[in-house]
Amino acid sequence: MIPAEFSVMAQAIQELEPAVLIANSVAGQRRVLNVGPSWGRDYYTLTQRGHQVFNLDIALQTHLPQTILANVANAIPFSDQTFDAVLLPEVLEHIWNDFDALREARRVLKDDGRLVVTVPFYNDAPEYHVRVHSGKTILRLLKANGFAPFDYVERGGLVSFPRVIHAARKLFRLVGREDAFAEWVVRTDAWLGRRRLPLRRWLNGYGCVVVARKDRAVDYTQLNAIEFRH
Repeated sequence: MIPAEFSVMAQAIQELEPAVLIANSVAGQRRVLNVGPSWGRDYYTLTQRGHQVFNLDIALQTHLPQTILANVANAIPFSDQTFDAVLLPEVLEHIWNDFDALREARRVLKDDGRLVVTVPFYNDAPEYHVRVHSGKTILRLLKANGFAPFDYVERGGLVSFPRVIHAARKLFRLVGREDAFAEWVVRTDAWLGRRRLPLRRWLNGYGCVVVARKDRAVDYTQLNAIEFRH
């Protein structure tokens, strides 16, 4: 039974935006591995849409069903090509051995599956953030591990003004149009983000959502050897 408060539109606007972007990215993908589920945003959102979602985390999440306690950077207990989609939402910035995590994600992903990654940009404030990314570095990391990004949305649009958005949402609630307003905000931010026009690049909320498919890995070692040969 999914708690009513986890309805997509019931979520805070800052959580609603990535929830919708991620859910739309895996539309049509039935079996989904959700790495780092935390309080359950993507688990509940995707379950409501009919996906079969498996949660995997290094932290105990007793409030979520079907949660496997494991480290994605190690061998995880799934066979090759088990999943139609693998989610790594706000995970890679926490992992030293991110190459191992992406290789394991690639192993359990079907050849025609989708990888969805979200990361914050330029955010090393928390002690548990051990990687700092920009838009270019996350794309290169994925390419180096055999993924071809085909959709890229920068975050940091209207939801960067949470007080304004929350106040407007309350007004629309009075006339029964809260859901329509929230949907408009998410669509507007997606439009801005695909054109790399986020409004508030200096906030912690600045980051991106990347959707990728399997491909041949780019050899960045060879690229460096060519660049710096004399």
